[in-house]
Amino acid sequence: MSFIAIDLDGTLLNEQNEISEENIKAIQYAQDRGFEVVISTGRAYFDVQTICKRAGIVPLIIGTNGATIHSKDGKVLSSITISKVRVESILKWLDEQDYYYEVFTNKAIYTLKKRREHFYQEIQSLKETDLDTDRKEVVAAAERQFEQFGYVLVESYHDILKQEEEYFNILACSFDEKKLAEGWKQFNMIDELRVVSSADHNIEITNKRASKGNALEKLALMMNGSLEQSMAIGDSNNDLSMFEKVRHSVAMGNAKNDIKAVCTTTTLKNIDNGVAHAIYRYIENFVVHK
Repeated sequence: MSFIAIDLDGTLLNEQNEISEENIKAIQYAQDRGFEVVISTGRAYFDVQTICKRAGIVPLIIGTNGATIHSKDGKVLSSITISKVRVESILKWLDEQDYYYEVFTNKAIYTLKKRREHFYQEIQSLKETDLDTDRKEVVAAAERQFEQFGYVLVESYHDILKQEEEYFNILACSFDEKKLAEGWKQFNMIDELRVVSSADHNIEITNKRASKGNALEKLALMMNGSLEQSMAIGDSNNDLSMFEKVRHSVAMGNAKNDIKAVCTTTTLKNIDNGVAHAIYRYIENFVVHK
């Protein structure tokens, strides 16, 4: 059994935050031929499930940057949490440093109402300025983030800590590169945490043991599958761990050069159905070399 692991944002999703018909058909084509398709993303499971249901596909789901694994029928196969004590220290620091942040649990995506409004206004203000192409995409990615399903708005981070839920991932955002670097440094030095990024405006914090690559490896062991002939497709820093685990790593055409440099091949951009292109090419080569 081989796997096709696919990132969502900047990869499977287009600019409308949807999975195109071409990509849907390619996924179904792969599944019909016995390949296990895995959506592997920083998004929460319930958000991914909504997107997949809308598209009519039923994949395995690695969520919150590898902190969760769900079966096709929604069963929790694995979950790796951040302790409440550690979550509190993270949120206290982010709050004091005035970051916009989101906390992903097994039930919701919590964020502060006032911070969300401020960050949204910042996005709108930037859209009215004369930005270069790369900066425009960063702002657009930040705006698309607000379209996720499952947000719960609260007044303070103390309200988040009152929830008796499992904490999987904390996403912090800023358009200030220096500020983001400070956040990365602050949390990357803590041994029990892992810091990655899915876009140029954010950092994402999980338990050290959680990564897309580790989750994919765990899934292969659970299902008695193999990563030797498996493929992973992505575009960002948080995809690097799964690229390391598979034989066929594919960078999106819209990925940065440092991501393309570590992959075995590059496909078309997400807006040009790059996932479908990669799947068909992979299956054709796989069959030839089987």
